[in-house]
Amino acid sequence: MAEVGFFPKYEQKENRVTNYTLLLFKQIYNENPTLFQEFIENLLADECKDINVGVEFSQQEGFNCEKGKSIIDGVIRQVPFEIFIETKNTDWFYENQLERHINNLMQQQGQKIFLALANFDGLANEQKLFEELKHKYSNEKLIIKNLEFEELKFALDKIAADIKSEILSTMIEEYEQFLSDSDLLPTWKYRLDVVNCAKSKEDVMCRQLYLCPEARGAYKHARAKYFGIYENKNVNCIAEIKAVCTYDYDEQTKQTQIAVSWFDRDNYKEEDILKEAKEKSQYCWGEPRQMFLLTNFKENINFKKDSAGGMFGSKIYFNFDSNIKNIDDLTTAIRNQNWSKFQ
Repeated sequence: MAEVGFFPKYEQKENRVTNYTLLLFKQIYNENPTLFQEFIENLLADECKDINVGVEFSQQEGFNCEKGKSIIDGVIRQVPFEIFIETKNTDWFYENQLERHINNLMQQQGQKIFLALANFDGLANEQKLFEELKHKYSNEKLIIKNLEFEELKFALDKIAADIKSEILSTMIEEYEQFLSDSDLLPTWKYRLDVVNCAKSKEDVMCRQLYLCPEARGAYKHARAKYFGIYENKNVNCIAEIKAVCTYDYDEQTKQTQIAVSWFDRDNYKEEDILKEAKEKSQYCWGEPRQMFLLTNFKENINFKKDSAGGMFGSKIYFNFDSNIKNIDDLTTAIRNQNWSKFQ
């Protein structure tokens, strides 16, 4: 067992993230156990089941033993609880490892909480894994919660006003900056993926669908919330990306295979995404394809490339900050602007 400290010797980024997170938890508890309990309840949200992480005080409490009943005037009690935290820099959790962690946690006393902390970014396979684990252990006195780092940040923000210590307030600000600098927050929510659509603009807008070969080389896209249609040194139309799916056709079995790579789970359901992808697969042909499902188009943007020459490569990314909360904010920010302002 390694003690949580201010100067960790860990070389692996994953272990440093865990150390900083536990250190922050520890400082919040030291500040105020009641505040720490509120923080944990904010993290668990709907999963919360009468958590009590502090000392309880009661009076005139009855007890029974072999010699009879007694009523004690005052009781101070610390209710036991265990919180296991598994941190991943990526979104890859392994079922066997999770099962071992959960079974070891179940051997402990009192309230038992298992937190899986990562930047999930709405990946369907990971969500399914945790839903299955929650169902499997639903009858146990156990809370299983998979959290994105962004949810942790939101829970910290909720208790910020009640923190009296200037040192702890500064520590929380620096921790949140650390998450951002380490790419642990879902930066995709503020990213515009501008793609050269000079030959396919009308099809993209009509079908609300962008197609490209399956992810490799120049066609591999970082996750983004927004899609920009580029032609003639200008982005005059943008849209929201609902999901990216993959399409493949097996010549031997004559079967079409469609899978969800990722989707905006805050606003859409996976079954609806799959249904739409299957309907639009009629536009796919030949080799495996990526399908960008688009919606909420905004036109007359006039976001101009002001440097010499055309766009280098098939795509370029523009990263914004959390002030861009929706496509209307993005439209306002880039309309009639030059690329150089955001590069």
